[in-house]
Amino acid sequence: MNARGGRYHPILLLLLAACGGSSTGPTAGSLALEVFGLPTGVQADVSVSGPGGFTRRLGGTETLSGLATGTYTVAATGVAAGSTQYVPSPPSQTVHVSGGDAASAQVLYATGDGALAITVAGLPAGTDAAVTVSGPAGYSRQVTASETLSGLAAGQYTVTALPVTDGTDQYSPAPASQVRTVSSGATASAAVSYSTGGSAGFNLRVDGVYLVQSVQTYGRTVPLLQDRDALLRVFVTANQINAALPDVEVRLYTDGALLAEMTIPAPGFSTPLAPDEATLNSSWNIILDKSLIQGNLSIVATVDPANLIAEGNEADNAFPESGAPLALDVRTAAPFRVTFVPVITRANSRQGDVTLTNRGEYLEAAMRVHPLVSNDANVHTPYTTTTDQALQSDNGNGAWTAILAEVNALRTAESSTRYYYGVVNPAYSGGIAGVGYIGGVAALGWDRAASRASVAAHEWGHNWGRLHAPCGGATGPDGDYPYGGGEIGVVGYDVANETFKPADSHDLMGYCANEWISDYTYRGVMDYRSGSAVRSSGMGGAIQPGLLVWGRIEGGRAVLEPAFRVNAKPSLPERAGPYRLEGRAADGGRIFALDFAPLEVADDPGGAKHFAFVVPVRPDRAGRLASVHLDGAGVRDSLAPASAEPPPVEAVRAGPGRVALRWDAARAPMLMVRDPATGEVLSFARGGHVEVAAPRGEVSVTVSDRVRSRELRMTARPW
Repeated sequence: MNARGGRYHPILLLLLAACGGSSTGPTAGSLALEVFGLPTGVQADVSVSGPGGFTRRLGGTETLSGLATGTYTVAATGVAAGSTQYVPSPPSQTVHVSGGDAASAQVLYATGDGALAITVAGLPAGTDAAVTVSGPAGYSRQVTASETLSGLAAGQYTVTALPVTDGTDQYSPAPASQVRTVSSGATASAAVSYSTGGSAGFNLRVDGVYLVQSVQTYGRTVPLLQDRDALLRVFVTANQINAALPDVEVRLYTDGALLAEMTIPAPGFSTPLAPDEATLNSSWNIILDKSLIQGNLSIVATVDPANLIAEGNEADNAFPESGAPLALDVRTAAPFRVTFVPVITRANSRQGDVTLTNRGEYLEAAMRVHPLVSNDANVHTPYTTTTDQALQSDNGNGAWTAILAEVNALRTAESSTRYYYGVVNPAYSGGIAGVGYIGGVAALGWDRAASRASVAAHEWGHNWGRLHAPCGGATGPDGDYPYGGGEIGVVGYDVANETFKPADSHDLMGYCANEWISDYTYRGVMDYRSGSAVRSSGMGGAIQPGLLVWGRIEGGRAVLEPAFRVNAKPSLPERAGPYRLEGRAADGGRIFALDFAPLEVADDPGGAKHFAFVVPVRPDRAGRLASVHLDGAGVRDSLAPASAEPPPVEAVRAGPGRVALRWDAARAPMLMVRDPATGEVLSFARGGHVEVAAPRGEVSVTVSDRVRSRELRMTARPW
């Protein structure tokens, strides 16, 4: 769910509730916070915020009383106890406080599982190094010799080294400072080399190199995509304060053969003493054209290649130090294939603004942020939803999720293997802006020009398996998200706009502004999409007779929508689950049965779940179908025929490119209306009357009595 350029903020919900609430005033409530997992004497770092600007910082278990009713955000950050870091779970959660029993929230702290191996070299025996490691949540640790620091939270750590003396000579460190990224369950490394000034003198070296296409870690753990532009950053350091301005030579190889070589001039007025990712002026940078980002790519970077600057050691100017090219992880990505569906809402006749002309505007943010190289986007004939409620800013009437279910069903009926993205035009300007399935292939978003691109990028992130980042009170946050406050944690770069993205930017999967993408989300999307442009939700095989069965589970109840006989590719559950669909004959015999797990709708506070399947059923067996049943997880629903015979349908022209249909809704609760030329679904029509977009004045109508259906091809007569 989305508001202006970002996600739907809980304060908007509170304001909306206040506008339509009771005039008797709020009832005081309470919130019991329990904190677990910290050693005795170690304070937690938890903040509670809520209605009316309420904010309170807590250091442990405590009950807050006298609270105004409403939604509160409980945000926890990591804390350090000596050399051990403790990471909170969940880092963010929302709690509703009412005037009844106390609301409750729990925060569990646990030690991190990352590590950083510090290697110290060059000091005589008995001489201690002076190395400080600092990192997230105030972490600080002194290191005097080679050591591996464990129990670290994921994030960036700064390793700072000071000169030391053995009583006779002074030893200077190189590099004096460096930044390393620690990932969960992995060990990062940092090396500090000491030498005496007299023997080493001034020295330059390349501390690190990476290419970034959207986001990257210092250790290059984010793979690159072939045929996508990238920013190359080379981090050169010196062991003394200086005014040196060395060039850097870069050589790119593919399959061991030289592909390109280039020289990068110094970006500033001196060579830094330590790598600093947080500013572009501290690295040697150049944009590499997509033609250079190819498979089996490797790189060598050399500082001061012509030896124009006198150094005590000229042998360590290359990266890698061996001079052998460093292999880069370059992968391919399938095109993102998406169909945009302009949605017309019957309640107010508002149509979502997406066309062949402006479709690129919806893709703009996703193409910059997500691991995508190309796209194939088309636009569906406008679809008319006959959900009889207008879209509401808080989805109080369920219209948002009902329309999403229809978009998912029409995609299934059309046997499409593309992603479907419905576009709506709500009458409001602040509130819910998008919903989508987690791991599904359909989403729905608004058409506001200022934010439609970021809304689409967020909802497609859900489609690609991503949960919410813990920021802005986002519902159902990802418990494995590695960075506090939903920040991206490492630096990013917008190559298309040549804009730097600092590490404290917020991940687009949260509800905060200042959005970019974290390496965690980027890799997650890349892994989800690898090897396939779209998850087909079990769709496969040839087009054949089948039955479209679809519905949703929401608000503690099951809703089965009318079934339709279709000619389509089978679309069956990818995995079994706690719900069962059965079609039965009049004598109780089973026509079909499916066990399935429905798709979860991201952002829906009611926990809505949807499903849409095409079950292959031979016509003779479909003719025996007498009822459809849904049962599981404490809910059930059944469909039986509404009448013995389907009603006639009248079709008339309602204007240029419009056809109006009328029928007896008591005998046929729903029609599936298609374009007979393209097979596109124009409406799942309810209520006995609908107008649809029909450019040729012809429609194909499948009339359903809930269980049985028959197809009519109709040419609209003049009004």
